[in-house]
Amino acid sequence: MQKLDLLKWICNPFQDPLPTGMSTKASEELIDLSEDSSQKNSFNHKPLTKFWLSVAGSYPCLFDEAMKVLLPFTTSYLCEAGFSNMVNIKTKYRNKLDLSNSLRLKVTKVEVDVKTVMAKHRKQFHPSH
Repeated sequence: MQKLDLLKWICNPFQDPLPTGMSTKASEELIDLSEDSSQKNSFNHKPLTKFWLSVAGSYPCLFDEAMKVLLPFTTSYLCEAGFSNMVNIKTKYRNKLDLSNSLRLKVTKVEVDVKTVMAKHRKQFHPSH
């Protein structure tokens, strides 16, 4: 639990007290950032990841430390989401299906209008199916 307490500054760099165990340069940048009222206003109006991306140029050491913690969650999240979708597609009764197209449709962020696609390709399908 102590390790999580040391990383709270990533979720809110404007809180007190300042964490220990950081490099001197990162600690100095955190002090400067916590006193910057324009960055505090930015922090209150942006999602956490967008905030850290916006301060990358001004506070590079601090940004690097934050990314070491934040980056693994986003990359492992996509992997876990893909695996969960694969488990849902590959059921006992559908285990012989080609997984790639179905999984691509489940994981993509692109909205697909299935009815329009089916209407365009209706000629290829027999109406009884």
